[in-house]
Amino acid sequence: MTPQMEAEQALLGAILLDPAQLGAVAWLEPQHFYRPAHTALYQALIDQAAAGHPGLDPEPTEARARWATDAMTAAAEACPAFTAGYGHTLIAACPVSSHAAVYGRMVLESWIRRQVHEHAHRLQHASRTGDLNGVLDLTVALRQAVHELTARWGALDKHPRPLPGQWPLELSDAIRRTTTVDETALLTSATASPSGLHEITRWLRPGDFLDPGRGAVYQALAALAHRDEPIDVLTVLWEAQRQGAIAAGAVTADGVRAATRNGFTGDSRYWGERVLRASVLRQTSASAGVVRLLSRDTSLAAARLLGCVLPALERAEAVQERWRAATGAPLRAGPPPTSSRSERREAARTRIPATFPRVAAPPSPAEAAALPGSPIRSNR
Repeated sequence: MTPQMEAEQALLGAILLDPAQLGAVAWLEPQHFYRPAHTALYQALIDQAAAGHPGLDPEPTEARARWATDAMTAAAEACPAFTAGYGHTLIAACPVSSHAAVYGRMVLESWIRRQVHEHAHRLQHASRTGDLNGVLDLTVALRQAVHELTARWGALDKHPRPLPGQWPLELSDAIRRTTTVDETALLTSATASPSGLHEITRWLRPGDFLDPGRGAVYQALAALAHRDEPIDVLTVLWEAQRQGAIAAGAVTADGVRAATRNGFTGDSRYWGERVLRASVLRQTSASAGVVRLLSRDTSLAAARLLGCVLPALERAEAVQERWRAATGAPLRAGPPPTSSRSERREAARTRIPATFPRVAAPPSPAEAAALPGSPIRSNR
């Protein structure tokens, strides 16, 4: 038996033994219990107290003795899974009846953990099935649920621990093939007709690409468009080289040529929206997975758990906000819109060349010919 179930049993046993303990957990509701039998018994206890059961009299009387038996009888009628024998098991499971308030907090914390997990599970399912509208709605619902749970618990830890690693990326082969086609089509279309790049770079980021190599090619395209320089297969290859993507192994020269020369052409905005849509689904699935991992970590207290969920959601919300900016989708009740200054800063991130970690490589002929100690200067 888990500690969570033990807490539920201990709390109910405490109230059966001492009716006055029901007032110590007046903030607890029947739905906070996991087992239906526990829910039925707690509801029966609340109903008895509301009806003024004579067992509430602190003096030991015959009516006081009937407090537990009457509640057990009502619970058995409401829930066939509850038996009188189980009621006596609950009484025996209570270590100290005066600790009911502590047991109640344990029950509430377990319920909060389940609520967070259920919301995250629904969100992850919607993202995996491609239900974009459901993803947007459920993301807002999860944030609102965190605020409501925080109000119920009464505290939020604003200094959460570092988030766990990303949830494993689970994509079918069909989705991977479709995403590859969309990303390649965007790069090919943008190279052939770069006029729409200025608009696309407002809401599409290199990190939105499933393949980091194609993201590096897009980074090169965005940089050229920002500087209003000519764009073709060779200039994109040269820019990718200058940004260090080829030296770092993010993409090869042949990979740049293939991404910008082969594939479908057409409206680059259309392909850009498809790439961004896939990114929304992937990032939301990953964020929901992180929240699920957090909800399973029983070492996290309720306040810290709720404080960790919000930063995990921000990753998905950032991509969703860019999707709304790209498509004009209605803004749902969620995080406040970013200021114009923030929007400019976000747009600038696409235009700043990425920094790729360089791998150890033998010196080039130019480096070998350089004088010892003389820095190799770039013409940028």
